[in-house]
Amino acid sequence: MSHTGLPEQHATGRCLPGNQRLAMACWDYSWLTRRDGRACEYRDLDRVFAELAERGYNALRVDPFPHLLARGESGLISDRFDILPEGADLRRGARRPVQVQPRRVLPELLRRARDHGIQLWLSSWFVPDSQARRSFVRRPRDFVRVWAETLAFIDSEGFSEQVLAVDFCHEFPQAPWAHGAYRRIFNTHPLNPLPQLLSWSPSTARRVEEYLIEVPRALRALHPHIQFGVSAAGQDDNLRQLDTSELDFIDHHVWLSDDPRFRIGSAELLRMAPTALGERIQGRVAALLYRSRQSQWAERMRKRLHEQAEFGRLRRLLPVLGEGYVRNARESSLDWDWVRLVSEHMVVAALDEGVQVVNVGMHARPHSPGFWDDAAWHRRITGMIRDN
Repeated sequence: MSHTGLPEQHATGRCLPGNQRLAMACWDYSWLTRRDGRACEYRDLDRVFAELAERGYNALRVDPFPHLLARGESGLISDRFDILPEGADLRRGARRPVQVQPRRVLPELLRRARDHGIQLWLSSWFVPDSQARRSFVRRPRDFVRVWAETLAFIDSEGFSEQVLAVDFCHEFPQAPWAHGAYRRIFNTHPLNPLPQLLSWSPSTARRVEEYLIEVPRALRALHPHIQFGVSAAGQDDNLRQLDTSELDFIDHHVWLSDDPRFRIGSAELLRMAPTALGERIQGRVAALLYRSRQSQWAERMRKRLHEQAEFGRLRRLLPVLGEGYVRNARESSLDWDWVRLVSEHMVVAALDEGVQVVNVGMHARPHSPGFWDDAAWHRRITGMIRDN
């Protein structure tokens, strides 16, 4: 038995209760910040959850805003916050400041999830707000506090059974998501991206390891029925240095553009052009390049996924593929048939590796209609995951 009391897969890692399979979508923090004005796709939560269930999904990865839901440094609870935009990366959230009330709206999200049979996989992007709340989530005990208070709030509302897992920080310890912890870990400002690109020193690895041990251990003592872990992207070599014994999972994120050959061949530098034209051209080039050698590119992604899955099996971690697979902030430049092709290749590869929790693709969300509106395609892919 694992330390959560759940059964372990012999020589392959932890598994979900009943060995269930999760077809997962990710609405990150957009579910709360895109509810008004022109960005209002999540205003009617009952409707979008009905659409999620209609497409065959049984799990959703969302941000409950733990740094806003929990008490502030003064010990007071706040009801309203002004969320600030943080670039247009991957078209998350709104592109203007927006006022939110997480304590009022989160119970509605939980209720709609329960009504439509959707289990929740909680994470947090620790988005910036006008009170700079994320700056105070620095040490392991700060992550424990904000998540413990958030889970206690969910319990008090009567929805504790709706939460299956908690990823305590999206793509930890990368900035901007680990904003508060970044300076403590890397001894530099979060705007300096260099430490994320280099191998970690032994002292840096020890500091990261503190979070991986202390945060899940403390939260599991309070909520033994929940899986606790962390998500990561592009840090595989660094993670291999660390003690992961307190984690139930590492959610690996796989992107086609992680492959340096694909980045060069698809002219990704065009995305840095000062006009939208460069990104539109790059989107078309990427689709043409993939289609011209799709078996080659799919095999290279499959190989990276195999290495990550093998790492999880050796460490007895629940296999999770929680985000991917095509990056492009300007969705108008995307060939959606190509995006679906890449997503299907990755889902098949994940199932071949025995991954139990599979994201169909980051664009499986109401505010990406080019991907979202093909309900029949979603039903076919989620059916593959759930029935595997």
